[in-house]
Amino acid sequence: MAKPQRKRLLIVKGSFEHFGGGERDLINNLSAWSKFFDISVATLHPNEELIEKLNEMEIPLFSPIKNWTYSRGVISEILALSSKKASRSWYSMLSLTKQGPGLNTLFSNIDAVNITTGMASLEIIPFIPKEIPIHTYMHEPNRGLHSNDLHYDIDGKPKQNLKFTNFLLSKQRKIDEKLVRIANSRGPISGNSKNTSSRIKEVYDIESDFLYPSINLDLWPTKPTNDEDWDSVKSKFNLTKNNYVVTIGHAIYAKGLWNTIKKLKNSDLELVQIGGGVTKKHHDHAQKNNVKLKPLPRIPQHTIRVLMRNSRALISNAINEPFGLTPPESYFVDCPVIVSNQGGFRETVVDGITGRLLEDDDDWIEAINQGHKNRKKWSEAGRKHVNSIDLSPETQARKVFDLLSEYFEEE
Repeated sequence: MAKPQRKRLLIVKGSFEHFGGGERDLINNLSAWSKFFDISVATLHPNEELIEKLNEMEIPLFSPIKNWTYSRGVISEILALSSKKASRSWYSMLSLTKQGPGLNTLFSNIDAVNITTGMASLEIIPFIPKEIPIHTYMHEPNRGLHSNDLHYDIDGKPKQNLKFTNFLLSKQRKIDEKLVRIANSRGPISGNSKNTSSRIKEVYDIESDFLYPSINLDLWPTKPTNDEDWDSVKSKFNLTKNNYVVTIGHAIYAKGLWNTIKKLKNSDLELVQIGGGVTKKHHDHAQKNNVKLKPLPRIPQHTIRVLMRNSRALISNAINEPFGLTPPESYFVDCPVIVSNQGGFRETVVDGITGRLLEDDDDWIEAINQGHKNRKKWSEAGRKHVNSIDLSPETQARKVFDLLSEYFEEE
């Protein structure tokens, strides 16, 4: 009997221009996905990390001749120009891509599509032939359209009147809701956490399963590797072991840097920020609260591990984080986890066992010191918790394969 042909999957992510946890998760999972599918990747804006990984694994990439970028400004918001530009860019790729063959050629040779949501992702859906099943992996309902979290300045004050902002976004919101309804008619939708699945129901009135992100443990070894040079790192960034805390995420209000600074007021702990976006306003706020803020440039993975292993704690005041990979990653480098009692953090942190889940008026300094005293104990419990909810890339890939299997024609 002939061996069944491997299924061919197109992985779609609108843009890798802004490289966050979702983009990193997708790239880290490619090896696991390739065990279940023959894969190709399509995006409107690839970055160096993606291109390097795809070249290494000899995975075909499809992108436009000219990269798509997000359109900002009031007029763009009113007219939904970014979404329209994304649609035109996907349409242009039907006949021709930067790599040569168009998506129409690719569509005739694939069995399914996996779309990871984000800017410019869902706009591809109308161009995918109806006979091809789609799995939509949603990190969260579009936060800019369905909540106000992104419409505050870094200090928590509205950038403009929120009612006016929501009015400006009404056209984009309708486009988003329509595309999600189409996605739901074409195949399963998965949230990246129970928290996100709840939000999908709340925003779109659609039932969805949840599919946790994954951790590539090769990138988070429990023991320091040869390239983790603490002496070099502490000298370069002028740090003292256990005398600083780390926060990770671009410095927008929703990631909580402003409030994190307030929590550290007069504590003598330095605050190392990884993720970019720090402004003079942040520095002025830190100086006012007697906090030494140290934003770092883009740094490699092994340097992030060194910083976390030798810090007093990882701290995050992120608002309604959909899932949050940083707590599970912290467990593997013995870094205590101190985070806000919101969103997906409640699924990865067990309060008092693997870290702390704190309210705004709790004593964050006391919790940081508690974590430092219990760092080994909490980290061991955290690793057990991660194993119990199974964040392996292979599990994620297998679950997607199982979700799509019922749509595949029997051979």
